Parts: sequence; structure tokens; C-alpha cells
Amino acid sequence: MTWLAWITFGLALVLAAVRIPAAVRGQNRLMLGLFALIAGAVLLSIQGPYLAIDAALGGFNLTNLVLRFLLFAISLLLAVRIARAFNARDAQHILLGPWGLAALGLVCVGTVVSFLLMGAVPSSVGLGAGEDEHWFEAYASLGRVYPTFTGLVLLPCLVRAVRLRGLGVLRSAAALLAAGYVLLALTNLFPLMPDEWVAAKQTMNYGSLLLLLTGLATIWMASVVTRRRSET
Repeated sequence: MTWLAWITFGLALVLAAVRIPAAVRGQNRLMLGLFALIAGAVLLSIQGPYLAIDAALGGFNLTNLVLRFLLFAISLLLAVRIARAFNARDAQHILLGPWGLAALGLVCVGTVVSFLLMGAVPSSVGLGAGEDEHWFEAYASLGRVYPTFTGLVLLPCLVRAVRLRGLGVLRSAAALLAAGYVLLALTNLFPLMPDEWVAAKQTMNYGSLLLLLTGLATIWMASVVTRRRSET
């Protein structure tokens, strides 16, 4: 499924490039940074770039840990951006409040601890044989827990946006984002899936990210439509 990863990387890169003119003018630089982070995270999830970068970092999968923290940062920034787009102050308060930040802190600490306790393994984008199985499962699960948490916080406001009458583009964006977060939540079932279902797991991972990216792009389209209507 490398082709799906490259498609996701390309889309994120294009969306980042489109945002450069607005960012230069000082408008919504968060979106440019977010798309750039997503492009970087996807690149690190591809075997070739991963191995090259990890070799420069010592060849003991430190790149995988960097990727985890990139995903946590993306999850928070993305969720905050979506909460603002849909005026979900309650969701934003949870994400940036004591409980949300505590959840992020606990997941980060658990991720570092489980990474260290797995033991050294050969450099591989998906980690490899030889790691302590229990700590590996903990490490992998923690990588999915926080992104899922942010999605669950946002789902109520996204469902409300889909059901309310209003700008059709914005409702479509909410539907795409909700679908992306539901698919992301389903990745927590990976431990129950057979090991040979690698293609299905990769499709779910990149599929959820593609839905979220498309939803973000649709939000931008909605803002453009709203601005043009106000100018006429």
C-alpha cells in the first residue's frame, strides 16, 4: 500500500503549498503548519525515507518515536482547528483544558516508557521482530489512543453540523471529518485482526488520514464560498 501513502503525502504537500500565499500575508498560518506536519508524518511512515532518516539518527527506530510525537501534535492541532471551524467551544475546552492536556501528557510518557522497554530492534518502519511483544502492543496501542480521543471529543459537534441546515459545503466537510474519525477509532481493533491483514490495516490508517485531509480542504472551500457571498 505504498502508493496510498504517497498519494496521502502528495495531497498534504499540495494543500500546504496552496496555503503558502495566505500564510505569507499572515492569515491562518496554523493550516500551513498543520499540512506540513502531516506531509512530514506520512513521509516518515514510508519505508525508504524512514530507513534513511533512522540511519542518520542511529538506526534504532528513534524515527518511529519521532513519528509518534508528530502524530500527537497533529492530532491536537487538527482537533483544535476543527473545533474552531464549527464553533465547538466545549470540545476546544476539553482538548486544551486540564483533562485533555493530562491525557496527552500520560500518553506521551507511556509512549516513551514502552518504547524504551521494548528493547533494541532492527530499523524498520513498522518495527520488527525481536521486540518485547507486550511492550510493543502497549506502544502501538498508545499511538492510537490519543488521536482517537481527539476524534471522540469532536464527533458530537461534527454530527450536529451534518444534521443542521446550512452551507452544504460545510456539512460535507463535517461528514468527511466524522467518517475519518470513525475509521480512525476502528484502528483500535488492530490487535484483534490477523497479522496477515497488513493491507487492510494500512488502508484504514491512510484512508482515515485522506478523509481528514479532504475534510480540511472542504472547510477551506466553505470559507472561500462564504467570503465571496459576503462580498457580493
